[in-house]
Amino acid sequence: MAPALSDIFRITSPLLILMLLTFCMGATNSEAQVGGLANDEVEALLEVATQLGKRGWNRNMNLCTHTVLPPFPDDNYKVICNCSFPGGVCHVVAIYLNEQDLDGSLPKAIQKLPHLKQLSLWANYLSGNIPPEWADTKLEILFLDVNRLTGKIPSYLGQITTLRYLSISNNMFYGTVPPELGDLVNLESLTLSANNLSGELPLALANLIRLKQLRLSSNNFTGRIPEFIQSWKQLDALEIEAAGFTGPIPSNISLLTSLTELRISNLLGNGSEIPNLDPIANITYLTLSNCNLSGKFPEYLTNKSQLQILDLSFNRLSGPLPPSFEGLPILEKMYLTWNNFTGPFPQGINTRGSLNSIDLSYNNFTSEAKCKESLNLFKSTWRWNYSYS
Repeated sequence: MAPALSDIFRITSPLLILMLLTFCMGATNSEAQVGGLANDEVEALLEVATQLGKRGWNRNMNLCTHTVLPPFPDDNYKVICNCSFPGGVCHVVAIYLNEQDLDGSLPKAIQKLPHLKQLSLWANYLSGNIPPEWADTKLEILFLDVNRLTGKIPSYLGQITTLRYLSISNNMFYGTVPPELGDLVNLESLTLSANNLSGELPLALANLIRLKQLRLSSNNFTGRIPEFIQSWKQLDALEIEAAGFTGPIPSNISLLTSLTELRISNLLGNGSEIPNLDPIANITYLTLSNCNLSGKFPEYLTNKSQLQILDLSFNRLSGPLPPSFEGLPILEKMYLTWNNFTGPFPQGINTRGSLNSIDLSYNNFTSEAKCKESLNLFKSTWRWNYSYS
């Protein structure tokens, strides 16, 4: 006799219930309730905290701040989640843990946050190197400055092709810059300053045609500043101070007409005259200090109306200064220290209201000016017979 329908239901219902419970638990592991952070990302965040050395986080806390993702980190302590995904489920899109005294390592578990776009961990005590697991992320902004990171810059960093801003300054990275960084074709800002990097810059960096800011100061690079800098047509800021490079400054720097900040100092090797910077119309900060420059003061610099800081100190520039600096209405600081300038002291330069710091010391001017607090003229005239050569 065939079993009754009620008997079949009685026998199979426990199995059905078990299957339904298993399915529901599996779904719960991947997604939270409507409006909540996905549970697998809660676990990932706790794992991230453990690896960083971040204390105090637990499953009962609301770890997310629900806000619009800013273009740059604007807070020292914040986890931003986006809850506009289908079903109202939230995902972590940004983590800012700056100045938190974190003493762990860079967390491998970042890979488990598939929607993460921004990560900022500057000013901590993190050690080790960048984990290979990060190569699978979709990060757009990565700030790791002022930590204790060491080792070579890993080549797999070049696999994070979504990166737009990368900053690893003030760490202990050493070795050469890997050519794979040239694969970061969306990169707009690259900061490698204050490490122990060496060798020449790889030609592959010429591929970074979207680059707007490049900062390489305080390293041990060798060779000349490369000619391929002309590839960075959108460059707004170039900072190469005490980086180990050999002069002269490439003449094709004049092609970087979008520059507003140019800071180069402490070049080794043979000198040259100041390259033609006249095509760079909107220069704001100009430092060419201790670059073994010779020749005369470029008169076109007195017509750069946006110029605020001018530093040509510790070179071998000679001849008279232009008679007037009236074409620099917002110039605030001017340093011409330790050159061989001669001729009369420029009239009116020490009465400029916008100038709050002028240093013309250690030159060979043939006339003196009345000193004031913001003007340094120590050993600036010929009678001291004390010049830099």
